[in-house]
Order: sequence, then C-alpha cells, then structure tokens
Amino acid sequence: MAILAFAAILSSFLRGGISLGTVPSNLWNNLNWQQVLENLDQRNETKCDLQLQAFVDGLANFNSLWAIRMLDAWGKLPPGVLEGNLVEMGNYDQCRGISYDTQQEAVGVIQGRYCSVSIPFGLNIKRSFDMDALAGRAAQPTTSSTGFTIGSCFPDTCEAVHLEALLKTAIGSVLPVEGLKLSCEKPIPPMGAKEIAAIVIFSLVAVLVILSTIYEIVALRTSREPNRSLAMGSLYSNGINLLKMSIGSKTAAGAKSSTIECLNGIRVISMVWVVFCHNYLMLLSAPNSNPTAMLDWIKSYHSVLVISGTVSVDSFFLLSGMLICWSMLKELDKNRYLNLPLMYFHRYLRLTPALAAVVLFTATLMKYIGSGPLWNSSMTMQEVACDNYWWSALLYVQNYVNPKKICIGHSWYLSVDMQLYILSPLIIYPLWRWGRKILIAVVCLVLLSMGCVIATFLVNDLRLAFMGGASSDRMKLTYFPTHTRMGAWLIGVILGYILHHTKNRRVLLPKAIVAFGWLISVGILLLVLFTNHPLQQPGSYAEISVAVNAIYESFSRVTWACALGWIVFACVNGYGGPINTFLSLPVWQPLGRLSYSIYLLHFQLQIMLAGSRRNTAHFGDIEAVHNFWGDFGLTVTLAVLWSLVFESPIVGLEKLLFGSARTPASKEQLVVKESREDLSSSSVTNKTDLA
Repeated sequence: MAILAFAAILSSFLRGGISLGTVPSNLWNNLNWQQVLENLDQRNETKCDLQLQAFVDGLANFNSLWAIRMLDAWGKLPPGVLEGNLVEMGNYDQCRGISYDTQQEAVGVIQGRYCSVSIPFGLNIKRSFDMDALAGRAAQPTTSSTGFTIGSCFPDTCEAVHLEALLKTAIGSVLPVEGLKLSCEKPIPPMGAKEIAAIVIFSLVAVLVILSTIYEIVALRTSREPNRSLAMGSLYSNGINLLKMSIGSKTAAGAKSSTIECLNGIRVISMVWVVFCHNYLMLLSAPNSNPTAMLDWIKSYHSVLVISGTVSVDSFFLLSGMLICWSMLKELDKNRYLNLPLMYFHRYLRLTPALAAVVLFTATLMKYIGSGPLWNSSMTMQEVACDNYWWSALLYVQNYVNPKKICIGHSWYLSVDMQLYILSPLIIYPLWRWGRKILIAVVCLVLLSMGCVIATFLVNDLRLAFMGGASSDRMKLTYFPTHTRMGAWLIGVILGYILHHTKNRRVLLPKAIVAFGWLISVGILLLVLFTNHPLQQPGSYAEISVAVNAIYESFSRVTWACALGWIVFACVNGYGGPINTFLSLPVWQPLGRLSYSIYLLHFQLQIMLAGSRRNTAHFGDIEAVHNFWGDFGLTVTLAVLWSLVFESPIVGLEKLLFGSARTPASKEQLVVKESREDLSSSSVTNKTDLA
C-alpha cells in the first residue's frame, strides 16, 4: 500500500512520460493528481517548486541519474507487516549524497534532503500490546490508527509543511490523510560560540595532558624525579596506576582480612549489568523489523535479566551507603568530628569534572559526530536538555528540578547519591554517638521510604509494565526521587555500621546459620528477579492490582539490598568460599577504577550508535548480546581515555591542594571516589558506585 501511495505521489507531479503500470488503474483514476499539478503550476515561484518540477522532469523518461537516485532512495513497502514491521527507512546516505547542478540560476543546485512520511492505514486495530511503543514511537491508546513510516527524499529547499500539503492533496481520495505526517531532517547548524568554546576547553585539557606526559617521560629518561605537580596529568604514570592489579595479602587461618576485596567484583558485575540492560532497552525502542517477537521475548523467563535489571542500581546504593558509613565512622573514631566543608568539597571535586566534560560535549559537539535518519531528533533532545539544565546537573538536583528533561538521562543517580551523601552526617554521626539505638531510627526511615512508594503507586494508579505504556510519571514520582530510593542506601549504612564494629574480629557463626543465610539470600535475589515477570506480561498485567505492583516496587529494592548485604558480610567474615574468591579476583580492579567513566559514557555512546542506524534492526537475544559486547568494548576503550584525562589529574590536583602529609587513615576519610587506590589496599576505599 505504501509503495503504491509513493508511486501515486510521484505521478501527481508528472505531466506524462512515466509508465506506472504497477499502479492499479482504479487507484490511479481516483488520485487527485490534476489538482496537485495545478497547485504546483500556481506556486511555481519558489525554489522548492522549481526543484520539484525539475525532479519530475528528470523522471519523465528515466534519463536523469540524479532524479532516479532520489526516487530510489525512498523506502519501499516493508516486509513482515504482519510481524509489526511498519518502518522502512530508505537509503539515507544515497539521498544525502545527491547534488545536481541544473545550470539554471533560478533552480540552482538540487541537493537531497531526507524526510520521513507517516502514512496511516485507516484501520482501527484492537491490540493486546502497544504497537507504537514496540515500533519505537510514542505510545498511543490501545485502539488507534496504525500506519507505515517510510523514508523519503526531496530537494533540500522544500519544507515539510509544503510537502505534506502536496502529499495530502495527491492521495486524499484514495488513502486517509488524517494523521498523515511528514517531517524532514533539519541541517545541523554551524558551530557557534559555545561549540568553539568547547573545542578550546577540550584542546586546552589535551595540551596540558600531553605536556605533562612528555615532561614525565623526559624526566624519567634523564633519571630525574618528576615534579608531582607537573606530572599529575601524565598518561604514563596515571595509566600504570589505572590498569595495575594487586593481590591481597593472605591472612592467617581464622583471622579476618582488613580489606573488602569482594566489592570490586560486585561493582563491576553491577556496572556490566547496567550497560547490558541499557543496550537491550535501546534495541527495544529502535525501529525493528519484528516487533511482535518482543512479545515472545517478554514472555520468556530469561527476559527478567533486563526487566528486573533496575535492581542493579540498588546494588550501587547499598555499596555507597556501606562505604560512606564505614569511612565516616573511622574518621569519627580518629578525630571525633567531621570536617564537613572539606568532605563536601572533596566529593564535588572528584565527581564533577568528568561529569561536566560529558555535559559540555553533549550540549555542544556530540551532534557533529555522526548522522542518520534518527540522528537529528536524538541529538536535539540531548542537546536541548543539557542547554537548559546543565546547571542542575552540576548541582546534582535534576531528580527534583527537571525529572522529565534530565541532562544525561542516566545521571539522575548522581543527584540521588550526592543528596544522600550530603545528608549522611545526620544519620552516621548519631550512629557513632549513640550506637545501636539509632539503628531503630534508620530502620524506620527505610519503612517510611517504602511507604512513600506504596502510597505514590496507589494514589497515582501506577504500574510497572513498560510494554503496556508505563507512565513516565512513575519515573518522576518513584524512580528518581531520593526519598523513594534511599531504602537500599540505608541498608548499606546499617551494613557499614556492622562491618565497622566487627572490623577487628571475625563474626563466628554455626555452619547451619551460614548455610541458611546463603539459602535465604540467593532465594531472595531470585524471587526479586522472577516475581516481576507476571507484572510485565502485555496480555495480563492489567489484571494484577496496583497494590501488588506497589508492594513489589517497594519491597524488591530493599530486600535485594539485604540479600546482597549478606553476601558482602559473608565474604568479609570468611564464609564466601568460591564466591568470595571469584568476586575478589584482581582482574576486577582496573574495571572497578573505570566504573565511573563507563557509567558516564555508555548511555551517550549507545544513543549515538542508535541515532546513526541506517536500517531497521532485528530484535533477538543473539543480536542484543552481540550489540552489547560491541558497545561495552567501545565504552571501556573510551572510558580509559576519559578517566586518564578527566579523573586522574583531579586526584593529583587534590593531593597538591591538601598536601602530601595525609596518612593512610586520612585517605579514607569521607573519600567518595578514590580512583587510584584499590579495595585490596590496606584500607577500604570509598569509590563512588554508580548506575
């Protein structure tokens, strides 16, 4: 149907000469093409009209290669329509590559402009799932008019409004034009002041890093000790520190290790899980040739690795709360007070430069990196958000100020974690001062946070099923806010308190209790993953009450943190066995140091790769896993560079600002992101865990 409409549209511009034998006579006879020609004659004043006429004339006898290429760049009737394939992108590069000089001053040079035409079927289809959401478009009501989206190519002097009017006139008597939309790619604007400023900033940073590297190498080659302040940006020494692996010292039988080496493995596995889930969701939201296959996928039980993957964020909240509590209690034991200004400045200094660099790149230069049918819309959304809300990103308040237009979409976590860090002394100091009595208050805060989630779900009639058109209000009301996400973090605080007060002794437990703890822990982890499965089924999710959704959302995150907390506790006290051995492998250490840069870069990279896609994707587990390893490998490669340029020099700058007389104990105080120290060192490093 779409290809017939396209042929008819072209024929509307013709005065004769092209044989359209492939178009049924009744369709041809019903087209109001004469009216289009008359309108075109009357409007034969603008350059768009003249170039459209040249296009038509060039196709008259199929003797103009540029016109044939423009026609050929159009999308055709997509195969697998009954499988939900409603998108055919055409040939983007072929369209953009057209440039023909007509040798007529009035007509000028004709260049191709990529457009997208949405042609409705005119059929109201009652569906048990949201075809529009599966096809990568905005969700529509379950009963809606479905249609094709076809890539098209027109002269770049034509605007979408003019072309859309011509299309509606041409096919209005044959196909329903209500809902027909045409949008054209807008040219990327030339670089302005902010882009030039970004280039200057990035170039200056690169020059400083290169000069620092050259200085250190020359100093080492001439057997001189490099000046620490001049070599703090060196790729050489920072690269060695970034990629090094150290083996923890063995402890005597029955003794307790002074380190928490298993955190490296938990951190990296959780980060890989986050990237994996985002990769899957990116493929799910892309135009796919087999959207109905997603229904079979979501019915499969292995889909819970993605559907329930949001609990990986709660793993990071647990680790963050635990490490912050551990380090603050050690600082209080030593100095009996907290230097709050230094503590907050240290955290901000460690986190913000790398984040600010990503925000600056997104708001200025990212749009120039690639191209594609979906590129401009994706880049515009990213750029506008960062143009308007870069300040709230750098102040870590996006989850409340602009939750629906977040700059760097996944950076909401940073806002939550920063806010919890700022508030942490209000909880941890009383814990140190009054001990276990405050644990009751902490538990009450956990229950209060869970109650907020349940109440919000019930009041706003929220559900978890994202295939059923899950409301963005749920993200704003329960997923992003600090008060609804602090439960797992508070469990981490309790765990940190326990580990701190048992740091000098191993907690002895009977084998039966240890076995029971592992059984319950693994059972809870599996229960959290698989209980979400029925809540996501497109055909039956609406039959499950909102109360069930609310209870799952509130309890799943806290119970997940409790189960993971047992694993950490067991590994620290010598009950981890092979699991502790695996999680403590030295290979996790470099990736652990890279986790912050991986977190910052991975989603932006996935957006760029999705925006540069030229054809519809094929959804499947093999394709998704293949895409993931490509995404992850490229992200790690870029993360190494990002960490060396925007993280490592900050560590050196901090040492320069605070002096070199810091003892190993003081290195632990209130450290949020200790990029150069391992968890296998003589102290626990409070490396920020992000998802």
